[in-house]
Amino acid sequence: MAWDDQDDQDRKKGPWGSKNPEQGGNGKKPNNPWDHKQPPDEEIPDIDAMLRQAQDKLGNIFSPKSGGESKKGLGLVAILVMALWLGTGFYRVLPEESAVVLTFGKWTSTRGESGLGYHIPWPIQTVMKVNVAFDRRVEIGFRDQPPSRIAGDAATEKNNVATESQMLTGDENIVDIDFVVMWRIGDARNYLFQIRDPETTIKKVAESAMREIIARGKIQTALTEGRADIEARSKELMQKMLDDYQSGISINSVQLLRVDPPAPVVDAFDDVQRARSDRERTKNEAETYRNDIVPRARGDAQKLIQDAGAYKEAVISKAEGEAARFLSVYDAYAQSRDVTAKRIYIETMQQIMQNSKKVIVGDGKSSSVLPYLSLDQLQGKAKAAGQ
Repeated sequence: MAWDDQDDQDRKKGPWGSKNPEQGGNGKKPNNPWDHKQPPDEEIPDIDAMLRQAQDKLGNIFSPKSGGESKKGLGLVAILVMALWLGTGFYRVLPEESAVVLTFGKWTSTRGESGLGYHIPWPIQTVMKVNVAFDRRVEIGFRDQPPSRIAGDAATEKNNVATESQMLTGDENIVDIDFVVMWRIGDARNYLFQIRDPETTIKKVAESAMREIIARGKIQTALTEGRADIEARSKELMQKMLDDYQSGISINSVQLLRVDPPAPVVDAFDDVQRARSDRERTKNEAETYRNDIVPRARGDAQKLIQDAGAYKEAVISKAEGEAARFLSVYDAYAQSRDVTAKRIYIETMQQIMQNSKKVIVGDGKSSSVLPYLSLDQLQGKAKAAGQ
């Protein structure tokens, strides 16, 4: 050992003195490291000398004089340190993450696939991971408060921020709007290096976009049927502004939670809304009546026109038929006047007599005819007498 090289004459000595008590220096017993009792006449060891001795021993171990074994040990230590250093370059990317690789602090590449990756260990390259699948939320016009202890864990209170929520409409009215923006990271590189404070940037962009959209419309539209259109247009405008900033942020949705007039004028506004509702109701009733009476009048008019046309056609057709009949009779009369005149006389008398209630009997040649008894006239007289 190292202490055996100090003196060739003391090869049997250990680090604590002579192995043989009788051969110790000056006839003293060997030094025992676990013996806390020191002779009264023993001197206190020199700390500086001990440190110098330890440095010399270490220098002897790593010096070329120590031989091939020392060099081999240093090589193994160097290989082990190098292996540990290279092993720190492995990293894992989760399915919802993206990894950004930096070389001396400058962007090198972005890894979006999940799995195991490798980079040159620090301080040459470093890896920054961001969650690109998590939906983040920004509140505009209000702040959610912690659950109330009195109402229970399910109750939440909202702190209204008037400087963010009050906006001016196109018809010079003030409207109080609370809305939420849902967003996520679309490009990890731009998100990390193009903007300093992403949440504050999104809040300012959302407030600016919403104010621009509200300023282009009327308050009635924002309070009633225009909410879906406002959400869609605000999302489109926000995404365009963030893309111009190269922020790497993707807007998922914009949700309007509350659209109301300011609190000091809400009663007057409700009265105006009720008056407008009554006006719309009356207008709708008038429109309903008009839609009922006008088609009906048009239908009656068309019916009259069609009836007149049908009567016209019938009269014309009848007149044409009578004229044709007259001409045919005249042609027959012209060919045989006696026969035609007699036939016309008989037909005329038949038409006259079939509607008459009287029977006319001729001279005595027809005396064998039974007298006619009108039963219907007798029944009529009997009913009149009974009444």
